[in-house]
Amino acid sequence: MNPLRTITVGIAAAVASVILAQPALAASFQRDVGDGVVRYADPTNELCVRADDTTGTAWVEVTVTRPGVIGTPIVVRDDNVRHPGATCAVLAAFEDTTYRADYESYWSGRGTVLRGTFRFVN
Repeated sequence: MNPLRTITVGIAAAVASVILAQPALAASFQRDVGDGVVRYADPTNELCVRADDTTGTAWVEVTVTRPGVIGTPIVVRDDNVRHPGATCAVLAAFEDTTYRADYESYWSGRGTVLRGTFRFVN
């Protein structure tokens, strides 16, 4: 087979696979926040917070805002004593919207609060 033809067929196959590929749900994630996890499911727009099931008391609180937008933040808090499992909230379904998540995480065995911030797009 002609090398030029082989290259052309290869490029055409690569372009076709990119065009026909299903879009990835890249916005779904799970993130460790010290003493628990924050999970976001893009298909349902659900943000869940779960404190680690550990000896002693642990809690995680996440405050979600939309940068540059005035409004009431969404606060999701979970602890391993009163609420084993995860606590969830549904975010407004604004596609391709950037959210800012500020979190605090505590475990009684360490005795201090960890803080952090991350952004995500739904």
